[in-house]
Amino acid sequence: MAIRSKSSLTETTYRKLHAHVLGTQAKPSGKLKIAELAQSLSVSPSVVREGLSRLVSEGLVVAEPQRGFRVAPFEISEVRHLFEARVEIECLCLADAIENATLVWEGQLLAALHELARTPEEPGQHPEDASSTWLKAHAEFHTALVSSCRNPWYLKMRSHLFVHSERFRAHVLRLPTIDRDLQGEHRQIADAAIARDVQSACALMTVHLKRTIRDLSWEGHRDGEMQTI
Repeated sequence: MAIRSKSSLTETTYRKLHAHVLGTQAKPSGKLKIAELAQSLSVSPSVVREGLSRLVSEGLVVAEPQRGFRVAPFEISEVRHLFEARVEIECLCLADAIENATLVWEGQLLAALHELARTPEEPGQHPEDASSTWLKAHAEFHTALVSSCRNPWYLKMRSHLFVHSERFRAHVLRLPTIDRDLQGEHRQIADAAIARDVQSACALMTVHLKRTIRDLSWEGHRDGEMQTI
């Protein structure tokens, strides 16, 4: 029982650290202080260190000898390459999912779309930040879209790319100048998928993903920021 309990605690801590790094409170290149994280999560420093090490292996955190851990930085050029890869893999998964779609898949997709539409994008106390609940609902919607894809390798690659692209999406949602009808975009993609229109669904998905990198790139250039964020 003790081993199982420790495993559960370690997994829970990892998931919380994962959400923290993907959220907007953790700035790119920002220091991750083990003692502070351990206190806020009510766990030992060793459990935090183990969780951060897992995030290092996923490329979300950087470990520096003698200096500890920090959130991985990102560059605009890197984000462009990421989203180019995401577009390709996402469309492969989506096309295969639609070709193998079932009524069960359709129902799950509609449920995920409804939950996403009813979840606010911003929390009440911190209007400058994307809601973690919305980000979760957003992830579940995109996962539901491709859930009937039968190629496990497509899905593994998509999952890895999705995690990293969501980190950048959280940053974009903080930009006050960005005005998008995300609900409308998601509805259009879902409608095309349910209509079994592979070409339209993939075209809409491509536009949806490219708008995110366009928004992030434009904001960085408008403010004259460094290309490394």
